[in-house]
Amino acid sequence: MIIKEFLPNPVGPDKGGEYIKIFNDGDKAVDLIGWKISDASKKSFTLSGTLDPKQELVLLSTQTKISLNNTGETIFLADPKGVLADKLGYTGIAEEGKVILKQKIVSSNSEFQNGQVLNPNFLPSMGRVLALDTFLGIILGITAVYVILQLEKKLDIKLF
Repeated sequence: MIIKEFLPNPVGPDKGGEYIKIFNDGDKAVDLIGWKISDASKKSFTLSGTLDPKQELVLLSTQTKISLNNTGETIFLADPKGVLADKLGYTGIAEEGKVILKQKIVSSNSEFQNGQVLNPNFLPSMGRVLALDTFLGIILGITAVYVILQLEKKLDIKLF
């Protein structure tokens, strides 16, 4: 379960336009009884119902009674045991109509989320880095010697 996005500063009046979306990123339905969504000011809303896999739930501010701040906000999602399952926030001023999204970038070899590496196998080992540095150093060294030898021939001088 993740907080997918929220809209703290809708175009026009905030009342009725603010929302929070939670998303079931798992493979099984989640019973939402006891799950809570809260904000930085500790206002909370207890969820109910069931959320199917890969489905989202839109929670309007009129339903949650959580008024989102336009100048920095953090939303928290806690499981029925009170354990933090996810959080999403921003700092600064929220532009009107701009949604705060969960940032997730996935490539074929790595996975990053909110600037943190989720797949530590993506990070190259020190041995790989040193091998690559050594290989590039050898190539550059050979190229430099070749250039020097060509200059010696052109200029008819001996540098070594």
